[in-house]
Amino acid sequence: RMKAFSKPVTWLLTFFNVGVYQLSDGIDSLIFKLKFTGLENHADTIIILSQSIEQQQGIMILLDSFKCLFMLISLVFFFITNQAIICSSFKWFQSKIKSFYSISKQFFKTKF
Repeated sequence: RMKAFSKPVTWLLTFFNVGVYQLSDGIDSLIFKLKFTGLENHADTIIILSQSIEQQQGIMILLDSFKCLFMLISLVFFFITNQAIICSSFKWFQSKIKSFYSISKQFFKTKF
């Protein structure tokens, strides 16, 4: 069914801070219990409302996916526009690590 596919996709998108709430399992059991007790009208109303909720959740997933896509694109543009600064900072950090390594190597060589 489609619900089995939507749960992993929803979990993956919630990993990227997408707020979607799945209520389908509880609704399915409620509908079954209502139909078992003879309240088909109430069960049909709940089915219609849950379908509306699922449609709205699909729209939310789509919009949040676009938001994540735009955030990734903006990060790419950020790194492209600041490439020189990022490279110089990385080289500075690399030189500090090398100097720390050489100083610590000399320090431990004289101790032992």
